[in-house]
Amino acid sequence: MNYQVHPFFHIEQDNQHIVTIKPLADASTEESTILDRIQEFVDLVARVLNEKEVRGLIYTCPLNNKQTDYVRLFDQVSNGQLDPEIIQKTTWKALQWKTLGKPIVSILDSNCTGIGLATMLWSDYRIAGPPIKLGFPESKFGLFTGFATTITLAQLVGATAALNLLTQAKLISNKEALELGLVNEVTTDSEQSLVLAKNWILENSKTSISTPSPTAVSTEFEEACVAVLKKTRGLLPGTNAVVQLLKTSQSLSLTEAVEAEAKLYHKVLSAPEPLHMVRTLYEGMLQAQHPDRIKSLGTYAIKKIGILGAGMMGSGIAYEAARAGISVVLKDVNRAQAEQGKAYSAKLCDKLLAQGQINSLQQQTLLANIQPSDQVADLVDADLIIEAVFEDLELKAEVTRQSLPYLAENGFFASNTTSLPITTLAAATDRPERFIGMHFFSPVDRMPLVEIICGTQTDQVTLQKAIAIALRLGKIPIVVHDGPGFFTSRIFFNYLLEAITMLLEGIPASQIEDEAIQAGFAVGPLAVLDEISLELMLHVYDQFPALHNSQRRAYAHLSKMIKNGRKGRKSGHGFYDYDPASRTKTVWQNPALPTSGESPSSGIIQKRLLHVMALDSYRCLEEGVLEQPIDGDIGSILGVGYAAHTGGVFGHIDLTSLPVFVQECQSFLHLGEQWEVPRSLIERADRNFKFYTGFDSNWPGKKS
Repeated sequence: MNYQVHPFFHIEQDNQHIVTIKPLADASTEESTILDRIQEFVDLVARVLNEKEVRGLIYTCPLNNKQTDYVRLFDQVSNGQLDPEIIQKTTWKALQWKTLGKPIVSILDSNCTGIGLATMLWSDYRIAGPPIKLGFPESKFGLFTGFATTITLAQLVGATAALNLLTQAKLISNKEALELGLVNEVTTDSEQSLVLAKNWILENSKTSISTPSPTAVSTEFEEACVAVLKKTRGLLPGTNAVVQLLKTSQSLSLTEAVEAEAKLYHKVLSAPEPLHMVRTLYEGMLQAQHPDRIKSLGTYAIKKIGILGAGMMGSGIAYEAARAGISVVLKDVNRAQAEQGKAYSAKLCDKLLAQGQINSLQQQTLLANIQPSDQVADLVDADLIIEAVFEDLELKAEVTRQSLPYLAENGFFASNTTSLPITTLAAATDRPERFIGMHFFSPVDRMPLVEIICGTQTDQVTLQKAIAIALRLGKIPIVVHDGPGFFTSRIFFNYLLEAITMLLEGIPASQIEDEAIQAGFAVGPLAVLDEISLELMLHVYDQFPALHNSQRRAYAHLSKMIKNGRKGRKSGHGFYDYDPASRTKTVWQNPALPTSGESPSSGIIQKRLLHVMALDSYRCLEEGVLEQPIDGDIGSILGVGYAAHTGGVFGHIDLTSLPVFVQECQSFLHLGEQWEVPRSLIERADRNFKFYTGFDSNWPGKKS
């Protein structure tokens, strides 16, 4: 049969006339698009099933890499190669396989996500091989998976489960997939999968395969839709599309459902937000973690880390290092506090053990890597010492000087600081070239970002080693240069400052908080201030070389609140009042604040919160604190919860368009010095400059 020779697929027919199709491992993908490959596969399967002697079909994922190449996907959209009509026709052809009356089995033999997984749902029966992960991660990039996924998935697992799988970006195990009904059988190896697949085909080759009926939309599903849209605030095009398609599919014929999905799929891919999100949260993060960043180090490996300070940050860093298999000395002023720091790791391990994510041996090994201590001599031969004590210059200088003699000959020293200048901190050592900032975020075990800060004398070897440590810990490093607040803290203070500025203008606290959430921020600015404590905010301001008028007004307001006992969540009172019994909080209505006659529109408040951080991010880029826009975009989202749908601070400016952004910032200038627009940005706006074209940076120097 002429279909048995194919440039992309290996086709094999056994003596029972069961055909198996697998992608060729060395098939070139340079010239073909994702859609080309799927079209080839769909047509091939149709030809095979139309052969009279064929009793059934077995196939594995037709896409070699089992996941979506997002850069090529967006290129195909921009080039017009991903036509919605072709998507519709291809999907329809795949769904017509079942009308040929021959049993079809798909075998999931390795991790399979997105479009790859969508193609596996076209079969009658699905078998998952050895422990693998399955899912639809596209939603975290503002996308959704097309190719009939909203149709087939709802038929297999029900509308509510389909909604969760398509909007939560969660990867599930083969056993979880079996429980949901996503797969029909789970095996231990590929050979067993093939045997089971052939047996199933032989048992079902003489019976007609029925297509699952659509499940009725339930109250549970409606409530789930409301919850999903509340969580995403309607800002993610892909999630919005999934909700719309799952809601309307019951009233559409199969032909209409396929057409509706194809059109929405293309519309979502053509929207700017998903490209921005993929650029930052996928491609940008891949580049940040690429091993080529540290190839100049050769075989460098760290064996021992010393951590000064067993508080929340020090304990979290110790846990991450121990989990990475590194020996850790966790030092504090007394043994009890150091032991308490290790207990934090034990608590995290207990939780993972209960969830089945680690076993008892792994727990014991991890905890054995942490040595609590109150003796500075225990730091001897540490490849790295990380200081994680309170944000105080004198204290940090003291513990640095005490511990430096115990650093290994080729070791380096890092300060985990939020805002204190690295160059100033490095003055405590006679080797400032081996001193660097490593700003971790709390809680360290859940926050993926590490902001690496170079002082004026930090050398390249130390920078490379710091990046290597971050990668060893599984973190995403961005590199910035010294300056008050560095990058993440600096723009974050502008977010908090703008909220206080609006309060002092008479805008209600509840409105500010609500609009921040609607704008896409992870947490409202006043709630954040309460969490970090108002006293800490003032302490950070005290480290700044100078404050402008807006900052001084905010400083005075915070000082007054602290004087009245409103210090934040830990004191029970701040911008919110906290009820420990019910564990609830309510916004405090400050009677001393003015009440504006007419509150600004929600759009204005959201713009002020988004724009003020983006504007200062540009200053960081212009001043050399940032080297490239992508670091600012990654840092703003992962470090301080900036609106993810924008792709970050520079993505937000591009979405707004620079001329409009500059004009709107200038319109806010009467509200404070934070709105002063640099001359260079005005000049770039006159040229309609964009920070990115697609996935490529337009900033001079490094490319994203």
